[in-house]
Amino acid sequence: MTSKKMPSGAGLGSGISLGLVFGVVFGLALDNLALGISLGVALGVAFGSAFSVRKKDDGENGR
Repeated sequence: MTSKKMPSGAGLGSGISLGLVFGVVFGLALDNLALGISLGVALGVAFGSAFSVRKKDDGENGR
């Protein structure tokens, strides 16, 4: 079975988009939308970049 390769920025983009969604929900719950969006994007960038680095390392090691 062949596996499809993800583009290099796909993990980061996915992390940011999920961070925006959860940031808006979190911001509405706290009644501070700007804080929620900024925290969501920051966490999304952190998780997305960690995911893309991990996937790149797995590909180089042949896993």
